[in-house]
Amino acid sequence: MCKITRGANFPEAASRIVKAVPYYVLALAMGIPALLVGVELPFWLTLYRQNLAWHSDLRVYYTPAYMVRTGQASSIYDFTALKTNEDAVVARDGGAVPFLHPAYEVLLFVPLSFLSYRTAYVVSALVNLCVLATISWLLFPLTPDLRSLGPNWLPPALLLGFMPIAFTIFAGQDSLLLLLSLVLAYRVMPNHEAAAGVLFSLGMFRFQVLLPIVILFVLWRSLRFVVAWITGSAVLLTISAAITGWSAQVQYFKVLNAMAKVSFWLMIERMPNLRALFLAFDLGAVPLAFSCLSILLLIFVLGKGQSARRKLLLGISVSALVTYYLFMHDVSVLALPILVALNESVRARDWLRTALVSVTLCGFAIFWFSPTRLYLGVLFSMLFFITEVLDLFRRSNLTAYKEALL
Repeated sequence: MCKITRGANFPEAASRIVKAVPYYVLALAMGIPALLVGVELPFWLTLYRQNLAWHSDLRVYYTPAYMVRTGQASSIYDFTALKTNEDAVVARDGGAVPFLHPAYEVLLFVPLSFLSYRTAYVVSALVNLCVLATISWLLFPLTPDLRSLGPNWLPPALLLGFMPIAFTIFAGQDSLLLLLSLVLAYRVMPNHEAAAGVLFSLGMFRFQVLLPIVILFVLWRSLRFVVAWITGSAVLLTISAAITGWSAQVQYFKVLNAMAKVSFWLMIERMPNLRALFLAFDLGAVPLAFSCLSILLLIFVLGKGQSARRKLLLGISVSALVTYYLFMHDVSVLALPILVALNESVRARDWLRTALVSVTLCGFAIFWFSPTRLYLGVLFSMLFFITEVLDLFRRSNLTAYKEALL
């Protein structure tokens, strides 16, 4: 047993609990965040370098935002018009790609379009850090046992050290906004399922990540959540149409349909999901479909009878595996179930589960050094998924045993 003296850096309520924690766990709890953030330091120190801005994805949002601000909103899904504007305000480097997001999201980036692209990139990184700080604040009351292992900054440091989150910031991507909507939905879910559905719908700019979760909630007959999500999504569609006009929305769906038919390895190898993994090993579409359907069915069965919060966490874990389009920055959504799982495992003194979840948290850092095989990241998502499924089985068996005793 470890004897720890209470200190200013430790929550008082948790200082009694921490006595049962082995010293090696405490040492790892302090060392892992430092190591993960330390690996990212070279990127943070070069944040203002021109090359980093030019190779980022911020242009995907910056150019449509500029077009909306300058009265060209109806043309943001016209690739010719988009490329012309990007050549003018970003760079003539052939890096233009079609805009594949709902128009309502562009409004968030309009203020950045008043700045030069290089400056806008740095400001976007700062804004993403503010979003991450908000997420940390929202998760603070949900991680008391995890914080009992060290200072209060332990969960925020783990978030910042989680490679997909840092990657989101450096890439100028929007996935932290998606994570924020999920965290908000999770926070209100126990008593306000309809409000959670509306907050969940705010992430429709990444609809491909949300749809597997929605399918599970439909199967679970969580009607208030699903109806609220549909209502919120309809409102956002109306706002998008008000920005661009309905004809542009029709064009948007045509672009989505065309892009769904595009499949080339240089793009898919950047996807840490089952689709990319099966393609990499030439396993075929039928085994992929069978695996995805099996995962959905398994979680549908295991999730019945679970709390709404637990269902959301399970849905996120499933989506990270089965969604058709998933890039490394999208894996940021796993931060929510990972932190909740770490907190639960520390509370239960289940050090095996803690270790397995920590492997997922740390494993993605490998891709700072091997950025060409990002599809292998799904192996860490699978490890986390299997860990949580086994924990669900353990809980079910324990509950059945207690009922048998009674």
